[in-house]
Amino acid sequence: MRRDLADVLEGKLKPAGSISAHSRPVECLAGAARSETSATLITADTMGIIKIWKLERESGPNPRWRSELQDTLNYHRTGVTEILYGAGQIWTASSDETVQITSYPDPALTRPIPPLNHPLSVRAVLPLSLTPLAEPYAVTAYGDVIRLYDLSIISEPEILGEIDAHWHDVTAVRLWMRTSKNEAGQTRIEPWIVSTSLDGTIRKWRFSQLAASTPENPAGSTQPVVITPVPEPAGDAPADELTEEEERELAELMGEE
Repeated sequence: MRRDLADVLEGKLKPAGSISAHSRPVECLAGAARSETSATLITADTMGIIKIWKLERESGPNPRWRSELQDTLNYHRTGVTEILYGAGQIWTASSDETVQITSYPDPALTRPIPPLNHPLSVRAVLPLSLTPLAEPYAVTAYGDVIRLYDLSIISEPEILGEIDAHWHDVTAVRLWMRTSKNEAGQTRIEPWIVSTSLDGTIRKWRFSQLAASTPENPAGSTQPVVITPVPEPAGDAPADELTEEEERELAELMGEE
């Protein structure tokens, strides 16, 4: 990996292969390494077509990656906006107002999973089961709203609550495991949900508050949402806005992806 990054910095990076099987623009992709010489790649386009590829690296001084199409999935009516793959599941958000969870490569081993239906196009999905938090929840975003699902019984998804999170459409949601120290020097790790939006802001939300919400008392109904592009005066930052130190931590987090 260090050699590849050095090649990028020196302008010596050469293409190692290409895929051109989609008939519409490719909107997003996901993948998983199987070994040093093989990987699974999943691509999705603006028509909702999902293709699954087996990648293998050829031998030689300038090795290229050879791709072989394994499957084509077509269960979305319109474009896929985000795709994630892990633990034998493909998670897809779509402009057809659904999030789909598909068992792969062995769909016959599990019961069909109902789609997570939304009122508007879904721009982002975050299955927390695939994160270091490893909890049976999923965060989705549609319009300017963030929604939290309880998937303890995945065949019976339950909406815990929603937040009117931004002025404009939410474009991404991520998990942030925030590390801090108390006065005694003890380390505390707290999960937060971070959201980005077309309104030009990055917001953060305590997961503990989201997880404790209910349809009757959704997270956000008791939380004032303050969104302003005007810099705050010096002093403690509002709970849902980022301090300079937190911005640095998030920049490091985004750089790792």
